[in-house]
Amino acid sequence: MFRFEKEQKIINAGGIKLGGQPGECPTALTATIFYIGHKIVTDKKEGKFDKARAETLINRMDELSDMTTNPFILDVVGTSVPAFQSYISFIAEVTQAPIQVDAISPKLRMETLKWAHEVGLSERLVNNSIYRGVKETELQNLKDCGVKASIILCDNPTDDTVQGKLDVLPGILEMGDQAGIEGALIDTAMPSWGIGVGAGLRSIYVIKEMYGDRGAVGTGIGNVSDTLGWVKGNFSKDVKKATDAAQNAILPMIGCDWIMFGPIEFAEFVFPAVAVVDTYILTATAELGTRPAEEGKHPLFKLVG
Repeated sequence: MFRFEKEQKIINAGGIKLGGQPGECPTALTATIFYIGHKIVTDKKEGKFDKARAETLINRMDELSDMTTNPFILDVVGTSVPAFQSYISFIAEVTQAPIQVDAISPKLRMETLKWAHEVGLSERLVNNSIYRGVKETELQNLKDCGVKASIILCDNPTDDTVQGKLDVLPGILEMGDQAGIEGALIDTAMPSWGIGVGAGLRSIYVIKEMYGDRGAVGTGIGNVSDTLGWVKGNFSKDVKKATDAAQNAILPMIGCDWIMFGPIEFAEFVFPAVAVVDTYILTATAELGTRPAEEGKHPLFKLVG
């Protein structure tokens, strides 16, 4: 399971590389910031927030990335165009990391991307997301705005099995092609905690084997962490952190190229957990002839070297 038969594509998403065979690229880690209920936000409509605290959190992400070589993406949640303008402008000034636009409303996504294109930030962006049901006007907007990377969400509302995800994925990939997407972040649509998480997990390996030549495969584990009430109700916060770290760390072992791990505050324990597992993977795949896509850029050289 440490090498896929299908050719594996290394993509560019907002300036970082991810994908390929296990061991070629460090696992990319996506943190959510300015999310609903985030204490640093003081006015979600206008996008007002504690800039000092936000910069501290983002700077720590950069530090952790330097320590491990794992690249990161900032998933930005907003409820209005002014809020997105405020958040994105700030992030663009304090870090070079890719910026993922996370808006539920198609209209809000489109207007935000238009603004970002006008101010020259298209190359930094990752769209969240393209899924079954997205209209052609939104696909055309992505193309017109020059956005080259997007989440490709293989969510099937009527069938959450592995096969259900496979049934919808080809059509959604075609939608990405129509939108001019070159960096596809294929998302296995991990559900909330329950029996459906098994399909979300197994889908990573299956989709990587079948469609790894089309994009990087990953998932968002935050849905599971937030809804796993059993741990929160029975154990201390330290134990919850340990379970969250473990849930993220197992994913690269089955081929996960990128992980949306939840709130940015989780970075402190997710980065080291994933970096250690990435090191396991490269030391295993090196015997199969795998080498890092970029010389010296892998957690192995930080943790062992």
